[in-house]
Amino acid sequence: MVWGVATEEDEALLREYAGAFGLTYPILVDADGSVVETYFQHFAFASAAYPQDWIVGTDGDIVYVNNGFELDAMVAVIESELAE
Repeated sequence: MVWGVATEEDEALLREYAGAFGLTYPILVDADGSVVETYFQHFAFASAAYPQDWIVGTDGDIVYVNNGFELDAMVAVIESELAE
């Protein structure tokens, strides 16, 4: 399942953004920053560049992070998780 997580953003702006880019996956609102805090997202990359790709494994642990789009690497991780 794919979810977007928007941290500390206005919901109306998020809907506008999703509509402009034709996003059909759910975008979860992290209004208070608790998701960022839980996964320490703000420390993942020195540049704090967005977007960031995160894959949470079947056990709830983070198994992949990247702030550059690498589809083959992401597919490999997802397939590995689903094979377990």
